[in-house]
Amino acid sequence: MFNPARFLQLQRDFTAYDEGAQGLEKRIAKPHQYFAVTKAVGSTVLAVASNGKAGVVWHTQGSGKSMEMELYANRVIRHPKLLNPTIVVITDRTELDGQLFDTFNASLLLPEKPVQIRTRSQLREQLTQRRTGGIYFTTLQKFGRSQAERDAGADHPLLSDRHNIIVVVDEAHRSHYDDLDGYAAHLKDALPNAALIAFTGTPISFADRNTREVFGEYIDIYDLTRAVRDGATVPVYFEPRLIKVAFAADVSEDDIDTAADEAAVGLDLAERERIERSVAVINAVYGAPERLAALAADIVTHWENRRTQMASFIDAPGKAMIVGATREICARLYDEIVALRPDWHADALEAGKIKVVYSGGPQDQPPISTHVRRDSANKVVKARLREVDDELEIVIVKDMMLTGFDAPPLHTLYLDRPLKGALLMQTLARVNRTFRGKTDGLLTAYAPLADNLHKALAEYTQEDQQTRPVGRNIDEAAALAETLIDEIATVCAGYDWKATLGPDRRSWVKAAIRLTNYLRDPATPGNQAGEGQESLGARFRRLSGQLARAWALASGKDTLDHRRLEVRFYEEVRVWMGKFDAQARQASGEPVPEDIQRLLRQLVAQSVDDGDIVDIYQAAGLPKPSLNDLSPEFQQRAVRAANPHLAIEALRDVLNQESGRVTRHNLVRQRAFSQRLTELMTKYTNQQLTSAEVIAELIALAKEVAAEGNRGQRFDPPLSEDELAFYDAVSQNQSAVQLQGQDVLAAIARDLVAVMRRDIKTDWTVRDDVRAKLRSSIKRLLVLNKYPPDKQPEAIRLVIEQMESMAMRYAA
Repeated sequence: MFNPARFLQLQRDFTAYDEGAQGLEKRIAKPHQYFAVTKAVGSTVLAVASNGKAGVVWHTQGSGKSMEMELYANRVIRHPKLLNPTIVVITDRTELDGQLFDTFNASLLLPEKPVQIRTRSQLREQLTQRRTGGIYFTTLQKFGRSQAERDAGADHPLLSDRHNIIVVVDEAHRSHYDDLDGYAAHLKDALPNAALIAFTGTPISFADRNTREVFGEYIDIYDLTRAVRDGATVPVYFEPRLIKVAFAADVSEDDIDTAADEAAVGLDLAERERIERSVAVINAVYGAPERLAALAADIVTHWENRRTQMASFIDAPGKAMIVGATREICARLYDEIVALRPDWHADALEAGKIKVVYSGGPQDQPPISTHVRRDSANKVVKARLREVDDELEIVIVKDMMLTGFDAPPLHTLYLDRPLKGALLMQTLARVNRTFRGKTDGLLTAYAPLADNLHKALAEYTQEDQQTRPVGRNIDEAAALAETLIDEIATVCAGYDWKATLGPDRRSWVKAAIRLTNYLRDPATPGNQAGEGQESLGARFRRLSGQLARAWALASGKDTLDHRRLEVRFYEEVRVWMGKFDAQARQASGEPVPEDIQRLLRQLVAQSVDDGDIVDIYQAAGLPKPSLNDLSPEFQQRAVRAANPHLAIEALRDVLNQESGRVTRHNLVRQRAFSQRLTELMTKYTNQQLTSAEVIAELIALAKEVAAEGNRGQRFDPPLSEDELAFYDAVSQNQSAVQLQGQDVLAAIARDLVAVMRRDIKTDWTVRDDVRAKLRSSIKRLLVLNKYPPDKQPEAIRLVIEQMESMAMRYAA
């Protein structure tokens, strides 16, 4: 990236902007996208000059394939050797065509807006008349022959023999392969000199489809393992929860696959009737009333647990998708679920926790017709599923949204349909998007899928087959959870937390806080770790974090019921550890990581739910102290507290609050108190001070903070709060104090406040002329008062900093 040529290339060709309702959104290519697009452009240049086969880019679902196609289109359009080509983007589904078109249409990177082809005649007209340029979106089916051409046995007509046409195929599967009498042959007849390139999220099967003859070799591969390792996607686990079905004698799994696949467009009457008979059989088998009732009950129970577990990672319940075998089953399953949870239902499109999305038409009857909507209405549902804070949590689908749909908060997939091959892997990828603290996706299968998963993965890379970043059985997470619970129990063995547990919430919290205190206390055996070693507290943080992730996956298994109490308690301790860790980081001026912030929000939400908010002073066994009343008795009580470590935390907390309040406009004193507090806690953590010694030091510092508000009174006349801040800035150097004395420095401070009142303007911090004038005024003032010359630059820097913190008040 720091190669100058590459850096400029990233700025020019690999930084995209989207124009939407919220304004501009900036996107920058990731390394795998940069290299894939660069290779693809080079391969296209060679293909145009030779056989037209640019090749295949296989980048796993969720790694940004749509953006790669956008970046590729931009590069080839502007490439001088490609003579301003016409780009034809082809999908094999109308839904995919619309989704990809929306991506291109929002982009400001592309030199021209794309055009969505609606009819076969429009496609032929545009490609026949256009000589250069243009970005066209169409489905592969529009390269079919008309009825008259089929009847006459004619080939697809020639649309253009230009060489500067590039056909970009999305998801090169199914219909793209047939060179003899299929769409690939029609493409060649229509555009014989076009260059073809394919972008796919799943590997192309070489067993029964002659892909190389259509597109050429792989250009670049970014497999599942690399995507997970790079953090571009998350792994997806597999949980079988079979609800048995009884197949009729005359129906097979192949019949189910056929009926559950895409709408049979273009089939003859006999074929259509066969599929409709299969659908009827599936509705009777998979949609048996008793089975749907059991399925709904299991999904509701599983989801309510799963959403709770995921809340601690993503700060929200997240989203789930249910995939049914037929539209009728989807509609009836919805009825079963809302019968169990009536408050999940809402008639309004913008309300409710559960919706059904599938295509349909005027001929559909209830219950199917109940959920048939226009495309614009379905887009509203999709947008709600992408918005993590929207109340919509579950969407039931048949085949819509299984490919090309991105919703990062989506983390759980309930599959009640025996998918195979590329469609199975594409469906799985709906839950592999990265989002906040989401560490994995979960596929819960109610249809037999284990063999299909194994066969689908057999076409992936050897590393994918070995590491299984998609489809790893949830039993592995359950076994890991068991191991982690035992390891954490060993870490916590020095404190018998079970002895303090009672039936009420308060005893539970008390036990969790006491164990937290034990794990964080520097005096606890195991917390005196040397360099490169892991302390007891750090080990608990690591193991409990791993347990939380494993439990979010495996907690739905009945085999782990006997460990639920332990896991719940260790999670409580993890949350309290996060609270105290956050306070420690804030006290030392460090930012609080997002994962700890989410833990704190979880603690607050839980406390509000329980109606029992526990604060740190209560946990330490102390009243919240006042800085004016830190008597020897309070000090003795803090030293003798059951949790002296928490007493120290409580004192530090009140010191942070009070010192911040009394020095809110005084940067020098703020930093001085913060630094002394940090040094004290560092000595305590390193066991240079005992708990009794650090409590005494904290109380002494607290008394100094309490006296801070009256410090200006010792001057004659007294210094105001702002004047005192400037006095501290110019008196930081001891030689200046000795040479000039406090009275001279106090006079300088009063004059500096006068300078502020005279020269400060609203925009002074961004106007160089005003800053220069201000700096000159400060320097002149110091010189007139014979401030030591060698100390002036540092004094000016501190004074300017202090003025910046006060500027808004004076400018107003």
